Amino acid sequence: EDPRPALPAAAAGRLAALLAERSGGTGGGRRGSSPDLMELLPQWLAAANGHGYAAPAQALPALLDAARGRTDLRPAALAFAGPRALWLARFNPDWRFALRSAPGGDAALPDPGDAQAIRRLWEEGLFAERVALLGALRARSPEFARELLAGTWPTERAEDRLMFLDSLRAGLSAADEPFLEKALGDRSRNVRATAAELLSALPGSALAARMAVRATACVALDRSGDGPVIVVEAPHECDSGMERDGVVATPPAGRGERSWWLGQLVEAAPLGTWPGRLGGRDPREIVALPVTDGWQGELHAAWCRAAVRQRDARWSR
Repeated sequence: EDPRPALPAAAAGRLAALLAERSGGTGGGRRGSSPDLMELLPQWLAAANGHGYAAPAQALPALLDAARGRTDLRPAALAFAGPRALWLARFNPDWRFALRSAPGGDAALPDPGDAQAIRRLWEEGLFAERVALLGALRARSPEFARELLAGTWPTERAEDRLMFLDSLRAGLSAADEPFLEKALGDRSRNVRATAAELLSALPGSALAARMAVRATACVALDRSGDGPVIVVEAPHECDSGMERDGVVATPPAGRGERSWWLGQLVEAAPLGTWPGRLGGRDPREIVALPVTDGWQGELHAAWCRAAVRQRDARWSR
């Protein structure tokens, strides 16, 4: 039994309308796009929990279905649903996430060999469980982890996509490139930027090659004077291709546009590009070359950032 006071009739009617709106919305996907559910149900649950009301028994199945479909709703939905929801969850495999979320529930990750249990946790688990699962899988089976993420990627929220994408840093390899290239077209700017950063950490990626072309168009060796010097012609615009590849068009306050764009291009270009571009010199010889027109600080800072991103010890010295 639930000892909390019953929900007032008017509030119960509103809850029924919200849950009915969800069931009639987008076909019961993991994260429906119904405006009422997306915008009003979280607020409604927060208010109901704030007053300490118990969920109506007849609303529990729909409430559990809603929580199953949206992991971000689960803490508030399960708090409102109360102990009767946990009892119901024992009879429906689709609601087992409620048992894992309860105090003392089974929060352990599935056995590595149990692909079905892994998929169920990925599709139904709480956000924190899913992040932990993805991280654990990347450590032992990067391909399987990427396959899981790709399978639900279109339905994930932008903030969740960003966190999941960041988990690919562990075990990052050329095999991740096709997935990351697709993420460059994501509707979230932060997701696009993270995908571009990860791709630029793969010197053999297509993005790294594109950045190398752009960067070498800006930086060259001039031998016409008394000695060789590096000359810089920073970009005059940030085109759509640059933005797709992760270049942020708008600089921070007090920073010039051209220097801002140049730094991003050089940082993302493979460091292996520069010896051939700058007369066959090694990194130590390259950084010893004079740079014209006051560009030395910007250029050297970008090379330093590239050395960290690409984990290149020779350029880090």
